[in-house]
Parts: sequence; structure tokens; C-alpha cells
Amino acid sequence: MKKFLIGLIVVSLLMSLFVGFNSVSFAQKRKFNEAPMLAELVKQGKLPPVEQRLPENPFVVGPGVLIPRKDLPDWKVGKYGGTIRTAHSVADWAPDVFVMNNEPLLCAPGIGTQGIRGNIVESFDVKENRIFTFKLRKGLKWSDGHPVTTEDIRFTYEDVLLNEKLTPVFPARFRVGYSLKGEPMKLEILDEYTFRVTFPKPYGGFLRNLTIESWVGYTDLLKPAHYLKQFHIKYTPLEKLKPLLEKEGFKDEWWQLFNLKDFTNWEQTQAKSIGFPRLTPWLLVKVAGGVYEYERNPYYFKVDTAGNQLPYIDRIVSTQVQDVEMVNMRVLTGDVDFLRESTALVKIPLYKQNEEKAGFRVVLLDMHVDSSALYLNLTYKDPVWRKIVGDVRFRKAVSLALNRKEIIDSVYYGYASLPETVPSAYNVAEANKLLDQVGLSKKDSEGFRLRPDGKRFEILIECGAEAPDLLPVGELITEHLKAVGIKATLKRIDPQLRSQRWAANEMQAMVMWCHDQGWNNGWTSGAIAAPEWSRWYNTEGKEGEEPPAWAKKAWDLDKRRWESVTGSEEYNRLWREGLNWHKQYLPLITIVEKVKYPMIVSARMGNIPRSGFAIAANFSAEQFFYEK
Repeated sequence: MKKFLIGLIVVSLLMSLFVGFNSVSFAQKRKFNEAPMLAELVKQGKLPPVEQRLPENPFVVGPGVLIPRKDLPDWKVGKYGGTIRTAHSVADWAPDVFVMNNEPLLCAPGIGTQGIRGNIVESFDVKENRIFTFKLRKGLKWSDGHPVTTEDIRFTYEDVLLNEKLTPVFPARFRVGYSLKGEPMKLEILDEYTFRVTFPKPYGGFLRNLTIESWVGYTDLLKPAHYLKQFHIKYTPLEKLKPLLEKEGFKDEWWQLFNLKDFTNWEQTQAKSIGFPRLTPWLLVKVAGGVYEYERNPYYFKVDTAGNQLPYIDRIVSTQVQDVEMVNMRVLTGDVDFLRESTALVKIPLYKQNEEKAGFRVVLLDMHVDSSALYLNLTYKDPVWRKIVGDVRFRKAVSLALNRKEIIDSVYYGYASLPETVPSAYNVAEANKLLDQVGLSKKDSEGFRLRPDGKRFEILIECGAEAPDLLPVGELITEHLKAVGIKATLKRIDPQLRSQRWAANEMQAMVMWCHDQGWNNGWTSGAIAAPEWSRWYNTEGKEGEEPPAWAKKAWDLDKRRWESVTGSEEYNRLWREGLNWHKQYLPLITIVEKVKYPMIVSARMGNIPRSGFAIAANFSAEQFFYEK
């Protein structure tokens, strides 16, 4: 028995040693690999060794980490080297590179909200849905080699966000409920790497806000204090700033100089941002003749499962051309290795004809928005209109009248799906029945339905050209509505004017993209479907019109969603409830969902997802590599 107990103790000790060995972090192993171009700089004494450039616990990229396993089942450790060639059509704005370089504080696979984990921060803790404690990665460094600490967080909060010259309005992102009416956050620095953000009320959606909401980056809450203090009046006397102010044409407006020298994640593709300390995988290093050159960040904080510092690819070169058509011409001539933002379904036949010759392949992934939806203004100034359109039976009739299969085949070449957020059946007979029930049973000599006041019922649908599918979808909608006796007219409108007219409650209807209806509930995030109801809500009842009870439920769901912790069981339950609410009341009518997005990638490029959102591929670009 004694021997048995001794043996058991020995086994237990060995097991504990084994578990301890397997839980040894990269920080303890400190064995990493780096790109040859960086190894050469280390050899020349221009860079410290890779072990000193990485944080103690780097972010480890492996299967399913950046892209869900189902979307990238053949992930593999890559090879170093190569250049990604791409193109853009607007000066200082390369959207594909912007997303490739966008690093939020938190992340989740496939730009989702399930499985949120630390990205820039190593870990986080949530209490009472309102107290958030974050730990930065010890040893994390800016691209100039300076340590990242909570001093950067404190500086951003106290000296930028709370400075009225630099931030006249404290951001909604850092207020309860992501609302300018919400109470602002409070910051507490616990030590060199740990900080706490506290809200007076539950705001579990704060996690989502630091992960993906509005393509957020770390720059909203984390700025390089060591660099920006030289432009801040609190740390640099005005006399010392004078030469810089005069050079930029300012007098004593130090805050304008500061803003000129500070670059957010949205400004990282601007030529003047060269030299600004970053945490991104690639850094803009040269702009000449419309060619923007990016090189790998030697202090980037991610490694793969074999300890190779990412990214695999050395450089990105984005060439500015005249317009989107010229961007696509570069694809056909073999001068583009990656492109998502400027591609189009209508060009798929052309892509397929040229992909072998030009050395690329077309990957069909999903758009991150629902490509088109019909918005009917429920608060339009005409009282007869409002009574008719406000009846959910009318909105259901319109949805039933839409031949979505025809739209999918003719506009989207079959690369789209029937929507799940609204009933998507095509039933003209049922549509006619419902239209009769809402008071549109009488028709004029041309077969168009008459309103209760004897006038012809008409819908003016206004549509911008933000995407090539919007106008043809609008044209088919007018034809489908004509088949059930509704006179609908399509009018093209400038996108900026459209936004102004809709906000002013001057439009009857529009065709525009939409997304995330389970959360946005039809309008709560952008005055959608009922501008006057939204104005009432935003002004706390001082302006606009009070919504009916069924509509108020949308804001209640939205409020509770922001209170719950993103990805929690309660969060997911509210998401499903939001979708069910949308199906029941149809505040807007989704036309199609899951429209495919053609993505152009080099035929030699590996670790490219096979499914999921196309833009999620951009976010995972640090794991791209050339296989040959």
C-alpha cells in the first residue's frame, strides 16, 4: 500500500510537470523566428533580436483564430517573403490596405461577436456588465520600439478625450449604450499594464464596440503618448511649439497642430502619416508618383503556432489609378495580387476569362451587408400615406409582391440568397388580397390602385448609386409592384442629397443596403424607416413624433442589447428576439441576403478563406503567404 501511495505521488508530480510544460507560454520559451529581411537588420545591429521585439505573450495565430475553421479548414504555417500588389482610386485612401492594417483592442474570428478575445490587450474581465478590466501585453512595443503601457491609455483619455479643444464632444462609443445621451466612462490606471473602464450603468455591448463596431481600431483609446506629447500644450510649452505652428500656418491653435500630427486608424493610408508610431502589421514608408509602399512592422505583436513573427508577406504596394474601372483593368493585366473593395459581380465573366493568364483566382465570399432593401417612410408627411404604409399588412403585401428569384438571377447572377430576416415567399394572389384589406381595393382605368380619398396611390422610390446593383434592383421593384396595381416610380438621386432628404422626412421610399437588422431593429441606429420617430427618440420627446408601442419595442430591445455582455447567452437571446421582431413588423423590406462578393487573390496565395465575409479576409491578411 505504501509503495502504491508513493507511486501515486510520483505520477501526480510527473503529471503536474507535464501540464506545466505544456502550458509554458512563448514568453517562457522565447524561441521565435523572423523574416529574413528583419534578420539581416538584426545582424547589422539596426534592430534588436526578435525575442526583444515581441511582447512576453504574443497573440498566437493558428487554425480558427482569425477566420473560423469552417471558413478556412486548410490553414497552415506559412512562408516568409513577397509583395502584395493592389490598387486604389482615391488619393490617400486604399480601403483594402486600411482593413488589412486595422487592429482593434479586441477581436473575434471572422469579424464576428462570438468568442471575443484580447487582441492589442492580452486579456479582459467584466463585472456587473459595466466594469471592464483590461491588461495590455507586457513588452508590446510601438513600431518605433517604444514600450506600450497604460500611460498611453491615460494620455488618450485624460489629455485627448477629456480635452475640449481636442474632443469637443465626448464620443458616443465611450458612453453608456453607445449614445451621446449616455453617461461617459471613467478610467482607472491600476498598474503599468492594467487599466479599468467603469460605466455607471450596464453597458455589456462595450466589448462589441472595442471589437468591430464601425470598423473600430485601437486608436480611439490608445495613442502613442511618447510621440504626441511633443505637440500637446500640457507637455510642450507654446513657445517651443511656435516654429511648428508657424510652419503649418497656425497662430496659437496648438490643438490644430496636434490633430494634424495624430493619425487614427482611418488615416493610416495617408502619405503624411509616414513615421507615425503604429501597432499594425505593415507601415506606410514611401509615397511617390501615386505608388504607396508599405513594409512589415518589425515590432508586430503576432506570431503563428510555430513561433514565426507575422506577417508572412514583406510588403504591400498600392497604386493609385484614375477610377474603379482602371483598378479592375490592373486585375485583368496581372498587376493585382489582392482586391476586394473595387470588385463587382457584373465582372465575374471577365475575371474568369483572364484569371489563368493573369495569375489570379476569383474567390466568392459573402458581403458583410445585405445588398439592397426597400425602405418605406412610415412618418412621411401625407396622413393618408402614413395610414396605409403604417399598416403591417401593406408592408407584407409589398414583400409578397417581390419576385426575389428574378432579382437574384438577373441582378446578382444567382449569387445571392432569399432573405431570412423577412418572409420571402412570392405570392401575388396573397399580396392582392392584403392590399384590398388595407383600403386599396378600388382601381383607376389603368388598373392602378386608388387611395381611400380617391387619388391614385403612388410610391416615388429614390435611389443613389453607392453600389451598381441598387438601380437595377429598384427598376425591378417598380415592375413587381405594378403587377399588383401599385404605381411606383424610380428616381436616381445624389447619395448626399438622399441622406439629407431622408433625415428631413421629405422622401417616401428608397432602395439602399442594410445590415444587422436583429440589432439595428430597422431604424434605431440611423433614422431608418421612420425619421420622425427617430427624431423623437434622439431628442427625448422634444421634437419629432412619438412612436407607437410596437415600434418602441425596438428601442427597448436595442437598449437591453447594449446592456448585455456581447456574445453572452442573454446577448444571443436578444439578437434572436430582434430578428423575430423584424419578421413580425417589417419596418424595412430586405430584398436579398448573402450576396456573393468576388475577391481577387493571387493564384499562389495561401491561407485564403473559402467562405464567410469577404472583408474578414482583409482582417486576416497577416496570415496570407505565397506558397510558391
